[in-house]
Amino acid sequence: MSETIFISELAGHCNEVTAWRILKEASQQLIEQGQYVVSPFSIAIADDGHFALMPTNESRDGFDAPQGNATNRNAADAVWSLGATLFYVVMGRQVMNGKGGKGQTASSKLPYMRSKWPEMSKLIQQCLQYDPALRPTLHDILNKSTKQYERCLADIKRGPKFKPSRDPDSDTIEGRDDALAFWPDNMESTTNQ
Repeated sequence: MSETIFISELAGHCNEVTAWRILKEASQQLIEQGQYVVSPFSIAIADDGHFALMPTNESRDGFDAPQGNATNRNAADAVWSLGATLFYVVMGRQVMNGKGGKGQTASSKLPYMRSKWPEMSKLIQQCLQYDPALRPTLHDILNKSTKQYERCLADIKRGPKFKPSRDPDSDTIEGRDDALAFWPDNMESTTNQ
């Protein structure tokens, strides 16, 4: 029997497609199971690569919603915990300066993850809303994450994006010697001649 590996091991090293897959599979299981304890230490990486929500009653500091009640968790609490979990896995640190829900107040600023992942960053901000009524539902998260996961898979299938070629007659990378061609921006002297 092999050791269980949890998504906490991915902290700070999670790519976009994996993050969407975690959201998709965890929200699906939360809907099906009705279990609302979520943290990076309760979502296991299965042998087949899927993510499995492990049944637990043990919560983790930093991943409980600000209004969460340890004995009576609800779906809105699970949404907040799922947002905090994804933030941790992607960014490698807990929300609210490492204090999680205990450190959040109604006036706390919501963290933004990555400008290159605007859809995910906005969704995680919505999940981390202090007011439970402003958070998306688990079904909303499932629908959005399924759509974005499929988009990521299609992007991967198309292959990497390359910078468009530039006109060699203009002041561009082409036409320069190899020592300067690697640099994406024009290099100009800062000294007055």
